[in-house]
Amino acid sequence: MHEYSIRKRLLLLAVSLPALFSMSGGAMASPRIKTIDSIYFGDETLKSLRDEVRQSIYIVKSGRDPESLPPLNFYRYRVKKGDTFWTILARTSQNIDTLMTVNSFSSPGQVEVGRDIYIPNMRGIIYRLKDDESIAAAARTFQINEKYIEKVNTPLKNRGRHIFIPCASVSAIERSMFLGTGFTHPLRSGTLTSGFGTRKDPFSDTIQFHRGIDIGCPRGSHVHAARDGKVVFTGYQGGYGLLVILQHAHDYYTYYGHLSRILVRSGDSVNMRDPIALSGNTGRTTGPHLHFEVRKGGTAVNPGILFK
Repeated sequence: MHEYSIRKRLLLLAVSLPALFSMSGGAMASPRIKTIDSIYFGDETLKSLRDEVRQSIYIVKSGRDPESLPPLNFYRYRVKKGDTFWTILARTSQNIDTLMTVNSFSSPGQVEVGRDIYIPNMRGIIYRLKDDESIAAAARTFQINEKYIEKVNTPLKNRGRHIFIPCASVSAIERSMFLGTGFTHPLRSGTLTSGFGTRKDPFSDTIQFHRGIDIGCPRGSHVHAARDGKVVFTGYQGGYGLLVILQHAHDYYTYYGHLSRILVRSGDSVNMRDPIALSGNTGRTTGPHLHFEVRKGGTAVNPGILFK
């Protein structure tokens, strides 16, 4: 599977919030985006947000009349010095799954000073319905009564396939990946020689974005699957040299490049820590090492924040 194919895959979780607000015509009301300037407990807007979160949990969990649910609203908050994912979570009465999916976060470390994040006035997840999936089917999947989903999403009808499911949760696997307990190191030992992000290219001497990490190791070191998955590509691919791509649950992919020998075939299922290849220096390299990438859909994620 090549990069362009991966980018075309549809994310069912962790979709971007603007999808909920895409207009399809008409003057139908939208969920509102308000601004919250402070997440300190004395702030009146914060108090209102926390009250609505608690109210919605009570209504859904106790099976109350869906008409008593507050309208779905979102609060925009600009991260300040000292804020973390965890402090924002605690002060807004939210949970991991809600902030993760609403903001398309891949890890808690993505909460950075100056970044705008969005906080709904109820717990739940943003979900993209499959092409043949109804709201009733999604309700059965997430074990949330359909009437609550219909009530919350009334302003969103005819606006695409994205919905907000109140009080729904992501899977344990998806949450473990977000928390950094979802992947194991692909080598038993090695030295980080180049990190994730912008760097000076060793060949062109220009500044480029490095989508993974490079781990120095002797040629022929065993490379292990970072998580249970399926082999979707094996072979030679440009600067990667000999490459293995594994597909994991929830649209995660791992790339293992510059290999000397591949030990698996496309279509194979592998378990975490299974040997899949031997390291090498094929492709565009300055010496023996493993190039390792993690992608969520088509977006590169810093592997360093995902290891066990």
